[in-house]
Amino acid sequence: MTTPPKRPDPTHRPPPPSIGSSQRPPASVKDALTEARAISGGTGLLRPSTAPGSFAPTSSVRGKKTVMIVEDDASMRSRLRTSLEPFYEIIEAKDGMEAAEMAGSIQPPAMIVCDVVMPRVDGFTLAKILRANPIMKKVPIMFVSSRNSPQDVTQALMLGACQYVLKTTPISEIVAKIRKIVV
Repeated sequence: MTTPPKRPDPTHRPPPPSIGSSQRPPASVKDALTEARAISGGTGLLRPSTAPGSFAPTSSVRGKKTVMIVEDDASMRSRLRTSLEPFYEIIEAKDGMEAAEMAGSIQPPAMIVCDVVMPRVDGFTLAKILRANPIMKKVPIMFVSSRNSPQDVTQALMLGACQYVLKTTPISEIVAKIRKIVV
């Protein structure tokens, strides 16, 4: 008589991935940035894609909510910006390092639309950094990625993502999802 194989416990979740060697999240944005620099191997920061002075609403965008796009692919970033500009004020970052740097000096956006695979600091590491920041921890994050493994989707959800969308999704559908979240 053979014993049937044990089924994995569907309620068991692995612990969230840690940032660096410590099991606890960084105590401050400064500590998180230090860890992000160590992870990425970078020592200096590039200038933000959007100058910090442009974050204040102007008369033409007063009342619009802000969406931050974090994407290393300039073409994808441009398509997202063009499609979202009629509805939102847009802040852009070329990678997670730039976004983390900006997070310490801007008002929290209404939403962050973020790639997963980026140089220096990837989207998952950025999410960990933002979740460690009391001001940014509640900002909804939508990952838009070319990676679609169940592990990636699971990790995104464990990091508190509100959506995980493939880059092959039409931009109009991505914008519609964002507009349902950021009303």
